[in-house]
Amino acid sequence: MEEGQTLRKRPRIGLALGGGGARGYAHLGVLKALEEANIPIDVVSGTSIGAVVGAASATGYRIEEMVDIALQMRWRRLFALADPTLPRQGVIAGNRLEKYFDTLTGGREFNQLEKTLIVVATDIATGEEVRLSSGPVARALRASTAVPGIICPVKSGRRLLVDGTLTAPVPVSAAREAGAEVVVAVDVCSPVDRTDVLVQAWKRLKKRPSRQTYRLAGVPGFLHFLKPGCPESINIVGRSLELCDRYVISPVDHSVTYWLVRPAVENVRWYEFHRARECIQAGEAAGRQVAEQISGFPQARDSTAGITYEGSGALPGMERPLAFRENAQHNGMFQVYK
Repeated sequence: MEEGQTLRKRPRIGLALGGGGARGYAHLGVLKALEEANIPIDVVSGTSIGAVVGAASATGYRIEEMVDIALQMRWRRLFALADPTLPRQGVIAGNRLEKYFDTLTGGREFNQLEKTLIVVATDIATGEEVRLSSGPVARALRASTAVPGIICPVKSGRRLLVDGTLTAPVPVSAAREAGAEVVVAVDVCSPVDRTDVLVQAWKRLKKRPSRQTYRLAGVPGFLHFLKPGCPESINIVGRSLELCDRYVISPVDHSVTYWLVRPAVENVRWYEFHRARECIQAGEAAGRQVAEQISGFPQARDSTAGITYEGSGALPGMERPLAFRENAQHNGMFQVYK
């Protein structure tokens, strides 16, 4: 070792896994590529499907086991997890889903996991990002995957929690603030779901007089029958669309190095779970590219403590989904691996 060099442990590596329904299977491919390159993960932050994959990884599942679970998951099995309820806050209660998550994670709490995990949800009332890192993991996963209007929100104190994708589509800040010095952010957002169309439709609907809206929705007598149960779920959906429309970019921490990965799954719709293998392969292809770059980063590979770590200039990154970062991308603000 040359004189003047200092001994440091390798940097803490974080993985930020975004939401996107079936496209989130690409996270498994990225994990596989990083594992094959012997790149360790110390911190995992996840939103929605990203939280589920992150929780499985933090629980200790081997990548082969996670892939097998994903390939077995079809709509028939998903329907078995649905417990229909009166449409007050959603059409699915979410109890069966939480029980499944409890089985998946072995009933663990966050402090029993093999690595740091942060699950991101959204407070539907305040529009705030909520980071869950204590208590039962299954409960947190249920909150992070509670699609507004479909799965009932989860009560947590005074908060009403729903899908974290609304406020943190790719939870980079959560990984960074959990101590990650290097963050690999995996973005599986896509305009193919046409959320923008729903947002604009909601804006137009809000401008209509309430009577006119009820006439558009259906038979007045039928609506009168549903009136005691429907308004809250409708408000939850509307509120979620408003949050999508006013998403705010988080400040960038230039002391952290970012690698942002966007697997080629933009043509996969959120509900196309039968395309799991395709998504996994896309994630693996993108993951291999970023793994090569990380391997060249000083002491990023798993190795013994006390080695020399010189560091390097941090790459700026932003938490806005890559699908909405075209201008920044052209300005060279971050690196994208597909």
